[in-house]
Amino acid sequence: MVMMGRTAEALFWIGRYTERTENHARLIDVYYHIREEKENSSDQSWSRLIDTIGDRAAFTEQYGSFTEQHVLQYITLDKNNSNSLLACTNYARSNLRNIREKMPAELWDIMNGLYLWLKEKEVRDITNDSPHLFYRFIRDTLSMFQGAATSVMPRQNEWHFVEAGRYLERAENLLRLLQSLCHDYAREELSSYPLMLSVLKSVSGYESYRREHADTVNLSSIIKFLMLHETFPRSVSFSFQSLERSLQGIQMEDPDLNLAVHRLAKLAGKVKANLACMDEEDILSGKLEMTLSELRESCNVMGLRMSKVFFPSREEVIA
Repeated sequence: MVMMGRTAEALFWIGRYTERTENHARLIDVYYHIREEKENSSDQSWSRLIDTIGDRAAFTEQYGSFTEQHVLQYITLDKNNSNSLLACTNYARSNLRNIREKMPAELWDIMNGLYLWLKEKEVRDITNDSPHLFYRFIRDTLSMFQGAATSVMPRQNEWHFVEAGRYLERAENLLRLLQSLCHDYAREELSSYPLMLSVLKSVSGYESYRREHADTVNLSSIIKFLMLHETFPRSVSFSFQSLERSLQGIQMEDPDLNLAVHRLAKLAGKVKANLACMDEEDILSGKLEMTLSELRESCNVMGLRMSKVFFPSREEVIA
């Protein structure tokens, strides 16, 4: 039971941290495109990036001003920021190292290589060369990690735990991004068109969206696409669908654990069903921000319940 809990926890967080790192690298890269297209960008505009993927209070306490150098250091290379790219890569690598005997060697080679490369970097390595190439390298390396996992991992419990972590993290990250989009759009701090396009590009959804909506770019259509599209891999609906499928794939010897897994899968299915009942009127009704908050709370509940079921604390194990 102890070993199962520790292994399951490591697998789950490998999925979460690799997904978080990739999502953040995508968002930072796209944010640079926004700044290049927008004239007279002030230092204050960097605060939006901190609000979306960081902690404003922790940042201001440590750095004070929202300059490019400070923001990039904090969200990319700061070891004390648990959500920086370096920290997330290190957490994923540490979890992978703890269960190396249970995982394909290719995955360790990729993650270890990324961490060793990233920990030697400084902010000037990002700004002096090409920020786009820097963050694209991180994104592409993590895509390679996911591709290797997809190609070589048996579809057994180990795979399903990693995927459960990945899709729970993906749903939560996208919901946070949509909340930020709605907030900025309401305040009109950025012109709507580049802001909305940046969100699509940050999840590689620009081409898929255009194929369905041609030249129509508005907030309701984009949010509907990113929340409800059942076949786009980075939509909220697809993420919960995949989370449900991953949980259904976990098979435990203990009947009580199997029942608990079944209940978790039903919870993910319930969220997916609720999303399927939404339509454009719901999105335009003025209750969107409340809906996004409720969905994020569902993600938190899923994470807490998974921890309670699979990752017993040391005290629970001793008892």
